[in-house]
Amino acid sequence: MQKSLLLPGWGQLAEKRYLEGFLFLGAEIFSLYQIFHNNHKGNSTYDKYRQADNVEDVVRYRELTEDYDRKRNNFILAAVGIRAVNLLDIYVIVKNKEKQKLRLQLQSVDHKGMALTLRYSF
Repeated sequence: MQKSLLLPGWGQLAEKRYLEGFLFLGAEIFSLYQIFHNNHKGNSTYDKYRQADNVEDVVRYRELTEDYDRKRNNFILAAVGIRAVNLLDIYVIVKNKEKQKLRLQLQSVDHKGMALTLRYSF
């Protein structure tokens, strides 16, 4: 679970759930790329907005800056959502794995007594 906390998908990859792991990892990398890309574009258009010398350019660059900021914020929200779903997924995997590792069962040996059987599942 600690692996998935650091990098989404790492815990799934460690549990040999390759499809889930690569999906979470790919989605997180894509979101991070889009965050930085839109932040850079927003900063560039903001600089152009501040240097604009006519009303048309001011309005256009301000709208572009707001658009890039909105996209950046949406990808930040998506990255947080990916991490939340990833942690929920790995939590369920770990809980199911713990249930399978140790099971206690009471079994009747014959009509004279009971036996406690301890069974480990892999």
